[in-house]
Amino acid sequence: MFRQVIIFFLMGISFPWLLLAREDIVLHVANWAGAEELKLERRIVAKFMERHPGIVVEMETIPSSYKEKIFTSITAGTPPDVFLLDSVIIPAFVNQDILVDLMPYVQKYGVDLSIYFPNVLRLAMRDSMLYALPKDFTPMVMYYNKKLFDEAGYAYPSRNWSWQDYLLLAQKLTRDFDNDGVIDQFGTSFSNQPYSWIPWVWMNGGDILSPDGTQALGYFNSPETEEALKFLIDLRNVHKVSPFGEYLTSLGGTGGLFYTGRIAMMESGHWWMPTLRKYLDSGKLSVGVAPLPTPKGKKHITVMYESGWCVPKGSPHRELAVQLAIFLAGEQAARIRSESRIAIPAVRKVAKEQAEQDPYGLEEVFYEEIQYAREPWGTLVEPYSRIESIAKEAVDEVMIGNKPMHSTFTEAAKRMDIELAQYRGVEISAKETRGRTKVLNFLYLIVGIVVVGLLLNVLSTHGERRRQLLEGYLFLAPSMVHLVVFVFVPLFFSFYLSFHQWNVLIPQKPFIGLKNFQTLLQDAFFWKAMKNTALYTLQVPVGMSISLFVAILMNQQIRGVNFLRTLYFLPSVCSFVAIALVWQWLYQPQYGLANFVLKLLGLGPCPWLSSPKTALLSIMIMTIWMGIGYQMVIFLAGLQGIPNFLYEAAIIDGAGPWQRFKSITLPLLKPTTFFVLVTSMIGSFQVFTSVYVMTAGGPNRATDVVVYHIYQNAWEYLRMGYASAMSWVLFLIILVVTYLQFKIVGRRVEYG
Repeated sequence: MFRQVIIFFLMGISFPWLLLAREDIVLHVANWAGAEELKLERRIVAKFMERHPGIVVEMETIPSSYKEKIFTSITAGTPPDVFLLDSVIIPAFVNQDILVDLMPYVQKYGVDLSIYFPNVLRLAMRDSMLYALPKDFTPMVMYYNKKLFDEAGYAYPSRNWSWQDYLLLAQKLTRDFDNDGVIDQFGTSFSNQPYSWIPWVWMNGGDILSPDGTQALGYFNSPETEEALKFLIDLRNVHKVSPFGEYLTSLGGTGGLFYTGRIAMMESGHWWMPTLRKYLDSGKLSVGVAPLPTPKGKKHITVMYESGWCVPKGSPHRELAVQLAIFLAGEQAARIRSESRIAIPAVRKVAKEQAEQDPYGLEEVFYEEIQYAREPWGTLVEPYSRIESIAKEAVDEVMIGNKPMHSTFTEAAKRMDIELAQYRGVEISAKETRGRTKVLNFLYLIVGIVVVGLLLNVLSTHGERRRQLLEGYLFLAPSMVHLVVFVFVPLFFSFYLSFHQWNVLIPQKPFIGLKNFQTLLQDAFFWKAMKNTALYTLQVPVGMSISLFVAILMNQQIRGVNFLRTLYFLPSVCSFVAIALVWQWLYQPQYGLANFVLKLLGLGPCPWLSSPKTALLSIMIMTIWMGIGYQMVIFLAGLQGIPNFLYEAAIIDGAGPWQRFKSITLPLLKPTTFFVLVTSMIGSFQVFTSVYVMTAGGPNRATDVVVYHIYQNAWEYLRMGYASAMSWVLFLIILVVTYLQFKIVGRRVEYG
């Protein structure tokens, strides 16, 4: 018996060590795969795990803000072991010395790099160093609906078709079948996305940047660039062969229009193929693919977007991570992945097989376009995402805002040069970036001040008073920790940042005094956002009036009033994001309830969120609806606090409903009204969620409000110093507006 006890005891204490000894090594892989693609990626890593017992590979998909989230994980010291590197974000990681040079491992493991397309492989190379093994890629091409061409009796686009041929076909295929003045079928579609229109600019001899990628002035506003973009803009504004304005919103998105046979030609990449294959296999569509048209006498060019597998230097299992990256970029993985048809495999053999096995003959055009593909600027220029944003805004200002092209493009080029100058000559390393812990210094300083202050206060008391003070501080400790860590530290740190050129990607963060505030004063986009915010606040008095009216109705002693109160209040306790998504569906141009109601009233469809004239108003309507319940409850509490005998006396004196409302209700509701006004006004200056979800500040910055503008600069452009300066300006504006409300409106109760 004693021996058995000893055996069980030894087994018990050794069991945890046995578990630790057998614990698997976990490798984390990050990408942006959708649901269907993720299934294939998991099949691929399952093959890797079969070859490497004791290794577990976990896939993590990051559908949005990919670069920012990967960079955050790296700077936090918890990077994925392998992650997918998009070609347009290569500089952001390569320039900071974050990635492992894979070339020594390629030589060590005998990887044959000749299996890849050479121009695809070069995208992630710097001199002789290789930072990513290519996964797949796509050039931009022109899709066309064969059925529409056949019905109209026109030949399909040829390999050497020109811009003039393209425009002529687009004009002929734009049709109003019932002659009601509404275009039923468009010849083509122009989308203002720099990634799609950049090859048109290149083919015309223009560009966004200089050949060395250091200057935009003289290039983005060059005659060649302007001529190319004018040609594309005129497709919408002059020739009317591309969906525009109310046509686009009434018929649905351009993708849906193409699938339903309402657009004849449309530019896109290989990522369209998985969706198109469903229509092709079911016989609902007959589609062809052609190269992009080329200007007469010019050289044919397209652009190539690629992704590849890389390994960060911070991976705790670097050797295994490199082996996994090699496997993910290998022939077996490429063959499994090709089942989705989402892109062209970077492995030449598999890409050729994919083209040969395509029953519709579409893949061959993609395969032939590879030789004409040029790498995008994003593979070479680190702040190119910001450059693209500026370019897109400039085109929108011309296309939607009807501003003169040359002056608009010149101003945009100057802003691009300012962005490029911030990165010029800056040497960056991942170690330097991770070592920036000034926020911790602020935390230590403020915590130290608070602790010293509390200790001095405690030491200045004695006996029972000291004991009571300690107990009080103990109960307040959770709230004090929250205030210090999440309120005071960020507050003072943002004030510190506002006087520095603080870009997360650049380790040098010099003190620049008031320069951020000076830049802000000259920033036309900030003042546009401020104007939009001021217009947005106009919904406050409208919403308050409606809420007060509803509160008066809900104050009546009628049957079912409690249910109605609950019904009105429900939106106030729902998620802002969920409500914004619901209203986005209500405003949906083709199936939305809003346009359905307009149709019942005999009115035409409204471009709710897609027109600069109505987008902000649409969000204001949603905000009013959402705020009615909360404001109603506040007003209802105020109404129920008014003594009934005042109304009874007024009735005896012969006062009517309007006189009672004006002389009793409104004056005695003044404190309540003041509270609702101040809180609603502050909330309107801080509007963000609805704009972020519904419009992302568009179209043409029509809904770009201050807080969204701050978010863009802080988390998309990573300009924390400039964003902090804007935050403090907004804080001061809210402070002044609130002070004026206290002085002008007041909060004293008015009797009689």
